[in-house]
Amino acid sequence: MYQSGPAFLWLKLRQKYGNAPAASGLDRLLSDSLTDALKEEDHTQTAAVSSRWTLKGEWGFALMDDATGIPYASLSASDAKRDLTLGWRLLSNPADLRSELDIKAIRREKDNGDQNYGIGAELELYW
Repeated sequence: MYQSGPAFLWLKLRQKYGNAPAASGLDRLLSDSLTDALKEEDHTQTAAVSSRWTLKGEWGFALMDDATGIPYASLSASDAKRDLTLGWRLLSNPADLRSELDIKAIRREKDNGDQNYGIGAELELYW
């Protein structure tokens, strides 16, 4: 998707509308309590129909011969919660092995005043 080379700037605005699957992954860990997040539950449940807007900005630039750094920020809002995500993605694209490291921090604020924070890291390798 991204190529190392000159700098670039991306802005994306999108809306999602419809039923969403029950929380999983980082969303599940950002739930009201850690004990609720760790409970076994049916993943086939769906949330009520909702609308969610997301604005994301990325700025990519070449770091080394075959690497691109991409700092990004995202603001997402729905009827019941708002998320602010700040992150850094590092892409390495040598001839035979492509890798992507994504590190991010999330702040979630719900309408009832609850605030949750989370950090995450993801490493993908392609060969």
